Amino acid sequence: MTRRDLVSIYGRYGLIIAAFVFIAGIIAAPVLPKSGTSAVIATKPRYEPDLHLPITPVNFKRD
Repeated sequence: MTRRDLVSIYGRYGLIIAAFVFIAGIIAAPVLPKSGTSAVIATKPRYEPDLHLPITPVNFKRD
């Protein structure tokens, strides 16, 4: 077999495998989320952040 024939055969096999993978991906996409994988849920932190200034300005100091 010549090099051109080998490239033709392997290229054909590659395209067939790529087509099966593409079709399997289309079929599996709606099925996989239903198989028990949980969705990502964002939550708020349970603590209140401390927004106090570390240094009090001179105008707000009490005597």
